[in-house]
Amino acid sequence: GHPREGYRLLIAHTHGHADHVSGDVQFSDRPDTTVVDRDLGSVQTFFGFTAWPREIVPLDLGGRILEVTGSPGHHAASISVFDPWSGFLLTGDTAYPGRLYVEDPYAFRDSLEALVDLASSRPVSAVMGCHVEMTRTPGKDYPIGTRYQPDEARLSVSVDQLCAIAAAASVVAARPGVHRFDDFVIFNGRCTSALVHQMLRLISETLRLWWRPTTPSGIA
Repeated sequence: GHPREGYRLLIAHTHGHADHVSGDVQFSDRPDTTVVDRDLGSVQTFFGFTAWPREIVPLDLGGRILEVTGSPGHHAASISVFDPWSGFLLTGDTAYPGRLYVEDPYAFRDSLEALVDLASSRPVSAVMGCHVEMTRTPGKDYPIGTRYQPDEARLSVSVDQLCAIAAAASVVAARPGVHRFDDFVIFNGRCTSALVHQMLRLISETLRLWWRPTTPSGIA
């Protein structure tokens, strides 16, 4: 309906963990395509950051301008993106209804406080992360690796919930370990024993579903 001379494709990520970037290779030789590398220097250079991370820079997609800001804490090169057209604040793995894995708790705290400030000055309609791991039961998450989540929480969270995540991150910043809240769980540091427990939960749940008796019709 509104043709242009050319359409370029941009491949960029909220951060560089493997579950977000492992598909990039399929675009490596594609014409008119830019793939932004996962390292911090590449992210800063591509988006034009000069005062990382507390800076908001524009990204022009061709008449639709997004606002990009740094959000380190989960990952050194994490970014968040606000889309004024939809009102979506895209937070990657920094804020969502699930397990929030934190590499740097103080950077994580500061990033969330900055996101709250951004949301208070923009018409944010929804905060959109990249995962759903919480059930609709307060404080209860699905085990790592779960593929069937019939009672999962909504992906989008409100600005009030974003504020709650920021407040919790501030409270637990100096406390390594797992901190459970109604709508999310904060993992400060490696939390190896907790991750092992998560895997055991998954095995237990898988066996429970596998051994679940069925009706004569074969329907569980």
